[in-house]
Formats: sequence, structure tokens, C-alpha cells
Amino acid sequence: MGVAGSLTIHRVQRQTLPDGRRLPPIEAIEYIQADRKREEYRGYVGYRFRANGRDLYRRNPRTALVTRCDLGNVFLVNFDDGEYTTWPIPAFSTPEEIRARAGSVRQSPAQAPTILVETETVDTGERKELFGRPARHVITTQRILPVSGSRHPESQTVTDGWYIDLDTSLSCDPWWQSTGTAGVFLLGYKEGSEPDRPTFTNIGEAERGFVVVSRTTSGGSVLELEVTHLSTVTLDPVLFEVPNGFSLVEQIRQEPVPPLVIRWKQAYERLKRRSFFARRSGVERH
Repeated sequence: MGVAGSLTIHRVQRQTLPDGRRLPPIEAIEYIQADRKREEYRGYVGYRFRANGRDLYRRNPRTALVTRCDLGNVFLVNFDDGEYTTWPIPAFSTPEEIRARAGSVRQSPAQAPTILVETETVDTGERKELFGRPARHVITTQRILPVSGSRHPESQTVTDGWYIDLDTSLSCDPWWQSTGTAGVFLLGYKEGSEPDRPTFTNIGEAERGFVVVSRTTSGGSVLELEVTHLSTVTLDPVLFEVPNGFSLVEQIRQEPVPPLVIRWKQAYERLKRRSFFARRSGVERH
């Protein structure tokens, strides 16, 4: 028996590396039903026996991440091994709590930013229908520009996408996901060095819709995302439950068993390391 207010989304992701190699497509299925969600993700792990050899790919085990707002728990299930693990949904601070804590903390003197993160959003005005819903064509360009002597290289990421209005939120999602007031920006730096301090500038109104198809280019790499199926057909509640007979474990397997040739190489590398440390230990004793 199904439950009203259901949503099923099938996605496929394709990536082309700067050297022209195309990675295997990654498929994902999302089932949403008011206060619960199930996310299935079938990715790959790549192995290479020699530095310039061909890549060997193996599928990850079939897993699902199930969020149950009504139970206050998240479940990670491995269907191939018949195992699952679980943890509570974290409690997120409210805006009022964040402001109260910020006001009670002594602020250190502000330092000048070292990079500028500039995000420009352009609605092209183009419209078409996708999955029975009006879709808008939006191009988003993010530029990272070094300032104040930063050694971070200048870079640009462009996302050309089509978006629709579709509510995929859960009742237990963090408040900032529904307001669209938070984003994610990751910046790496070497250990022991001073991390860059970003400042942000937004040009145009940010797109907060649901992406149906997009193409993102960055540094010669191309990432394509496409929704291949979208349905509001009612779902069986069993989808959001751990199957009977599955074992509760501390940690489930999320990667495939490596190919035999890779396991041989890994065993050989372990043997080399043990031999090296054994010889080194013998030298130190003498």
C-alpha cells in the first residue's frame, strides 16, 4: 500500500577528466515521502596496476541511506552483505542560538581576505517543459580570484543548467537548506601553511531550484548531471525500512572487493614494507 506525497527521482552522473578519459556513469535513485528519504547510490572504485596502465573499475556494493525523521535516526544499509548501521539525526542550532553564541564570544581583530569568491548567476530567459513542469535556463559562474598576495591560482567553474520548482525537503532537514542562506565552499591548503581567508561577492539572484540537467566545467574537467526519471507515484513504506534478517554492525562495507591482480599488488606492497622495517630494526639493534 502506498503513501500520498511520494516522489521518485532517478539521476545519472557522467564525468570527463582533463585528459579526456570518461569515467563510468554513476546512477542514483532517491525516494522521498514527507518525513523520510531513501538514497541509493551505485558508484565505482578505480584501480590501476601500473602508473600508466589502464584503469580497472569495480562497482560498489548496493547500499541505501535511509533518513527517518519520525524515528530520529539514519540507517545505512548494505543489501549485498545483509548488514546495516545506524546513528541519530543530529540536532542543529537555531539562528537565534547561533547569534547568541556569537554575541558571547570575544571577537578577534578581523584579518584582510586573501581570495575573492565571486558567484555570478544569469537567468538566460529561456524556458521549456521538463517532466511536465516549467524549467528555466540558468548559468552560474564561480570565480576564485587571489588578492592580498595569495598564491592560490585563479580559477573558474561554470554550471549551465535547467531548473524546476520542486520541494524535496524533509521535515528534519537543517533550517538553512529551506532558506537557501548557506552554501559550501571548500579550499585546501598545505599543512603548516596559512590558510586563505575568503570573502564572497554575489552577482545576480542565486538559483535555488531543483536541477534537472546540468553541465559543469572546471579546469578542463566536465561533470554532467541528468534526471532521467521523475515520478509522484505513491511508494510502499517498506522502502524506508531495514529488511528483516539484516544484521546490525558498527560499520558496513561501502567499497567493492579489489580485482585479484590489485590484491596481489597490495599484498606485495605490504610484504615489502614489513621487510623494510624488519631490516631497519635489525640495523638499529646492531
